[in-house]
Amino acid sequence: MRKVNVNDVIDNGKMNHFFRFIFSVVFIALIIDGFDQAVYGAALPVLMKELNLSSTVSGLLGSASLWGAVVGALVIGYLSDKVGRRIMIVASVLLYVIFTALCAAVAHNVYFFAAARFLAGMGIAAISPITSSILSEFTPKSSRRFLLATSITGINTGQLATSLIAIVLIPLIGWRGLFGVSILGLIIIPFLLKIPETMILALKKESKSNIASVLTKADPGFVPQADDEYVVDTVQTVKQSVMVLFKDGMAWNTILIWIMFFVNMFIISSMLVWLPKIITLMGYSLNSALLLNALLYLGLILGGILSGKVAQKIGYKKSLVFYYIVNAVFIFLMTIKSTTIVFGVLLFLLGFTLCAQTLIYPFASANYPMSARGTGLGFGAGVTRLGGALSPIVIGIFVAQGMTPVGIFRFLLIPGIVGLAASAMTRKAAYE
Repeated sequence: MRKVNVNDVIDNGKMNHFFRFIFSVVFIALIIDGFDQAVYGAALPVLMKELNLSSTVSGLLGSASLWGAVVGALVIGYLSDKVGRRIMIVASVLLYVIFTALCAAVAHNVYFFAAARFLAGMGIAAISPITSSILSEFTPKSSRRFLLATSITGINTGQLATSLIAIVLIPLIGWRGLFGVSILGLIIIPFLLKIPETMILALKKESKSNIASVLTKADPGFVPQADDEYVVDTVQTVKQSVMVLFKDGMAWNTILIWIMFFVNMFIISSMLVWLPKIITLMGYSLNSALLLNALLYLGLILGGILSGKVAQKIGYKKSLVFYYIVNAVFIFLMTIKSTTIVFGVLLFLLGFTLCAQTLIYPFASANYPMSARGTGLGFGAGVTRLGGALSPIVIGIFVAQGMTPVGIFRFLLIPGIVGLAASAMTRKAAYE
């Protein structure tokens, strides 16, 4: 009888159609996720005007999806280790696609609108940790860092698309039509159902022939035998528990990862929800604000792709420290009066350096054993969404009190510096 370590077979595979299919499907799911994340911010200037919303109420509504994200990241991330990642990624997509589209129908009632955003947020938050877990397992080890970092740019691609689509659709069909477009995301569901289940659960629930089929797709050179015994790494088979994140030397990095998750999403959500409105407060038209907003997301996309290459070369820790430093520099430069062109360039460069978020997920993934990875990423995503849920409220209060855009940018330097300190104190990931 031959004992076959399924993780080794997958890790040693080369990039092929099997891996490209998995990457492409989750990347598209992340693009749809990014659209649903950014749609509220893109529509906010019109929403505030049509629904007569105050800045404080707008901030609360903006945070509704992010409070749902806190719950979704914790619950769905935990369940992904229990019942399977394939089922939970489908559930996540259904939540954020259906309830984002439903916002168009219930916006006449602020409470219904907030409830729909909350439920959409549950799915929005869960998609990132689940896709990171999937790609941490079903990618060749030689390309893993790059693919994980690059995958998160799918969210930024969706956010960029939202700004550009909003410029066209809002004048034609209004902000309700912009929300309604989300329903088209259902087309990804049949493809998500074709993604293989995590090997830990598959070994318990699926036939040997199914396991062998996955392994031969991952490595065409693998030849299954009738008496093969399939196993996973022994270090990956610890029981799933929240407390495992604080055992075996993982507590220090867990705490620091949570700090980075919190402050990074605090900055990103401030931009996500309020940047178009802040730019209009600077005297720009809505279309100009959306175009400038798109530059931020374009920077996030290109920076995220480059960050994968940087992480592949120098590792996650050095990459995170570097990006937090340059991020703080560009936030500071935005507090200095400049021309429209310079401001646009600074927004692009700020987005380019905000890609630390694309590295935190794979870095967190590399800190936990496979069986606890969904739990670790789920709780990490819960913390990041907590930062994201608080920031729209805080910025909304600042806007209501008359704080200038320069003052808001200066305030955002604080979480950037905290993130830098946390990244500098992390230790090498145990499962990198």
